[in-house]
Amino acid sequence: MQNSGALQGEDAAEVLRGIELREALSEDPNDIAAFQGLAELVDEAASSSMTVEDPLTAEGAESTPQEQANLAMWSLAEELSGRPNAWYPLIELARLSVESDVEGATRRLQTAIERDETGRALGESIKVLREAGYADSGISLGIGYWDPKNQKFAAGEQLILAAIDAHRPDIATKNFQILEQYAIKGEHEDRLAFLSQLIEQSEAEAESRLKEREQREN
Repeated sequence: MQNSGALQGEDAAEVLRGIELREALSEDPNDIAAFQGLAELVDEAASSSMTVEDPLTAEGAESTPQEQANLAMWSLAEELSGRPNAWYPLIELARLSVESDVEGATRRLQTAIERDETGRALGESIKVLREAGYADSGISLGIGYWDPKNQKFAAGEQLILAAIDAHRPDIATKNFQILEQYAIKGEHEDRLAFLSQLIEQSEAEAESRLKEREQREN
C-alpha cells in the first residue's frame, strides 16, 4: 500500500503538470495535445476514489468528481475561446455540451470552423458530432464547409466517416472520389484503403437492408 507521502507527491505532480499544460494553452489556445492532456488529468481525478485537487485550479469543490472535471474543462475552454484565433476551445465547449444542447454545440462548431482555414477545426467538429450520435449533422457541416483543395485530408476523411455512420454510402462514395483527387501520394494510401473498405461494407449493409424491406413488403 502506498504511503501518504507518495500519494501527496503524485497529487503534486498532477497539479504541476496541469499548470504546465495550462501555460502551454495560454501560448497556443489551439494546442490539442495540451487540451487532451488536461482532460486526462481531470478525468483521472474524477475516477479516483480519493479526493484530489483539481489540476487546473488546485481547489476543491462540493460537486461530484466528474462534474468538477467537466466544469474545470468548461471554464478553461470558455476563457480561451474569447481569443479571435481560438478555435479548439470552442470545439471543447461543443464536446461538453452536445448531449444536452446540440444546437448550441453546432453553433460553436461553426464558429470554430470559420476561425480556421486549414480544415483541422472542420475535421474535429465532424468528429464531435459523429461520436455524439449526430452523424447527419456532421454531414451537413462537412458539405457546407469542406474545401478539398485547400484543407487537410482529415476534414474530408471525417465527412466520409460521418456518411458511413449515417448509413449513406452514396454520400460517402461521392466525397471519397473527391478526397482521392487531393490525397498526397505516399502519405494517404493506407487511410484511403481503409475508407474504401468501410464504404464497401456500408454499401453491402444498405443492399441487405433494402432486400429485407422488399421481402417484408412482399
